Amino acid sequence: MIGRQVVDILQRESYGVVRAQVRDKMAAKQRINNAFDVAMADFKTADFSLMLEKDYREMTNGCHTVVHTAGLVHMPDAQYQEYEVMNVRATQQLAEACKANKVNTLVFFSSSAVYGPGPFTNIDETAPIKATSPYAVSKSTSENFLKTLDGIPRIIVLRPSLVFGEGDRGNLIKMIREIKSERYKHIGGGKTGKSIIYARDVADSVLNVLQKTPPGYHVYNVANPQPVTVFELAESIGSVLNMKIGSYNAGMLKIGVKLLETFMPGKAPVTSEQLEKLTTETTCSVSKLVNETGFRPKTDLDKALKAEIAWADQNNLL
Repeated sequence: MIGRQVVDILQRESYGVVRAQVRDKMAAKQRINNAFDVAMADFKTADFSLMLEKDYREMTNGCHTVVHTAGLVHMPDAQYQEYEVMNVRATQQLAEACKANKVNTLVFFSSSAVYGPGPFTNIDETAPIKATSPYAVSKSTSENFLKTLDGIPRIIVLRPSLVFGEGDRGNLIKMIREIKSERYKHIGGGKTGKSIIYARDVADSVLNVLQKTPPGYHVYNVANPQPVTVFELAESIGSVLNMKIGSYNAGMLKIGVKLLETFMPGKAPVTSEQLEKLTTETTCSVSKLVNETGFRPKTDLDKALKAEIAWADQNNLL
């Protein structure tokens, strides 16, 4: 979802040949479709769960900049050991290879999940880390390693909030499906605030930090400067789908979900975990990114949602 957009924007800005790590070249090219010029990309086949030190060195050899977007995500049932292999060890080995090959810049994609499950409002990069989920812990562990690593002149850690767009496998595509199937309803007033960002705008943030950030270790939240409420987000999706959305009483819904999960598993309109996320505020400040790099999202919410919904429809995901 993010990698394809990063490759495209770097190609458009004439950054030279972009080397793309994929697990299967043919499958990747089919998924990428026309997202970027595959003829101008150097595809390397590599699986982080199987690579040795020499493989990482070979993959990064000759690179000036490495943007690390790969990782295990959206796998709630995965054990921490899987995240340890894919997200922690792979990041450490990749960074060591960058150091050995004298790579100038490493951009690492972390996550706002390192701040914990919330609630938090307008949280900035100086806030304490409260990672709890295996995914969040794997990201915070990788950040700690990179913070103490010498030998790479510039390391930039990005902490995106909820990212959506073409290629989405996360919570927003689930929400779109629920609205499309008429199973979704507003919970109470839907006033819960959420920081979100379109994948293309995330790629723009990469370009901004590459162009504006000096040597050293830097951490930036990445999100739209203005959060949205869950109500606004659902209504925007409903508008694109030309559908009306009803509402639940929040208190009654929580009681009902608990009862259904206990006595009729799988019958609740949402899980307790989904309900908690929908009713917990998680908004991030991006003042540092804006002030230091001039970042401004270019895609309005409706246009971004239309792009994701069109992609999902074309791929029979709705």
